[in-house]
Amino acid sequence: MATEIRRDSSLTDFLKGFLSIFKGMSVTFRNLVGREKITVQYPYERVEVSPRYRGLFYLPYDPEAKRLKCVGCTLCEQACPTNVISMNKLGAGKNAGVDEFNMDLGRCMFCNLCIEACPFEAIYMGPAYELASYNRDASKFRIEDLAQGGARAVAENNVTIEALLAEDAAKKAAAGQTSHSESGGETA
Repeated sequence: MATEIRRDSSLTDFLKGFLSIFKGMSVTFRNLVGREKITVQYPYERVEVSPRYRGLFYLPYDPEAKRLKCVGCTLCEQACPTNVISMNKLGAGKNAGVDEFNMDLGRCMFCNLCIEACPFEAIYMGPAYELASYNRDASKFRIEDLAQGGARAVAENNVTIEALLAEDAAKKAAAGQTSHSESGGETA
């Protein structure tokens, strides 16, 4: 009698196992046929990235002022933990700017600290994410590569900044001459 119960339970176990295989295959078949495909054929199709995606950096260009928003305060350079950013500042004060802004993204952690440190909203991370290359120097970006508008925007930026700095120098020189003549600097 005990052998009949064992034989009956082993047959039941076998049928339950066989049935579970069909349940698993039905789930697989439903996902294979009935589900929408989510695979992206990368070079030909591209996924739209989130607006908060941290991709390639860019420097915004202000067409009204005819210059980049960066004034060369170096706060982004100081905030960078891996020393990715280097720049050359032109002038001082409200008319200051940069004529050179380099980034070595081979060392960048894309941590967003440089953007948080910038009080002028002069650096952003964009949606570009294709940065792979066989060339080691392809990860080094100059100001022409980062500026919105490219080399034309950088040239216009440099002309505008130099004109503003020359205007400031002329005002200071004129103010210096008027204060010198008012203090009785002229003798006859």
